[in-house]
Amino acid sequence: MSQKTIVKCSKETISSGVKFIYDKSFKSKKALTIYHPFNFPKFDYSSSFMPEECTKDFAKRMHYAGFRYFNETNITRKKYWKNAYLELRNSIVMGNCKLVFKAVNKWVPMRYMADDNSSNCTIVLIQAVASFNPWKGIRFSTYSFTCLMRALSRLNHKHSADRLVQCESLENMMGNNFDFSNNSSAPASLGASLAVLDKYFSKDCDILDDREKLILSERFGLGDKPLTSLEEVGKLLKLSKERVRQIQFIALDKLRKVLVPNNVF
Repeated sequence: MSQKTIVKCSKETISSGVKFIYDKSFKSKKALTIYHPFNFPKFDYSSSFMPEECTKDFAKRMHYAGFRYFNETNITRKKYWKNAYLELRNSIVMGNCKLVFKAVNKWVPMRYMADDNSSNCTIVLIQAVASFNPWKGIRFSTYSFTCLMRALSRLNHKHSADRLVQCESLENMMGNNFDFSNNSSAPASLGASLAVLDKYFSKDCDILDDREKLILSERFGLGDKPLTSLEEVGKLLKLSKERVRQIQFIALDKLRKVLVPNNVF
């Protein structure tokens, strides 16, 4: 395909939702016979996964339908190829939807968000179907499951970052001193809001040094600890209240850089 055609296709992809992978066999005289979009037996995969061979066969026909759609000038025929593309794509998604539930159930850190994750992962599965190359020696189940697990990882990082921001916002609302020395009824939910960050406070993680881990643990009540004021932490470490505040700021900035990914999908 020429550079001009590729640019045209990329712009039309945004509005049509059709994305295809080109194969040189599309230009052969037998292409329509080989890749006819509806020249295959109908199967019900509601109780099991779509077999790998069928998934690849459907994917090849789907990409061919996308190729014909972008190269068709007749409006009626163009609509036919677009519908064929979408029907084949949706068949692959439905035939492999159990991969979504498998990935969500496997991702232990975010099981409590299973419903939201299932919705997000279904979109990722659709994207994986559109970008899967059936002419390469890769199993679709392996490719798509990897995409799903990476998406869940990015969602987990984003969620952790959001919880960290919420915690910082709560601190700001209470004042920069964050002093609860005269208030024994500090919000218990604050410690829970950072429970997802426990792994960053383990001995094996070197993102924070020992002093930074201790300060954040004391200040934000990690591990069901009571919230501790800047002054109390300062006395514990023999540091001024201002120095504790500075170290806390540096530690939060380190966590923020790790938790916020470059891309969510």
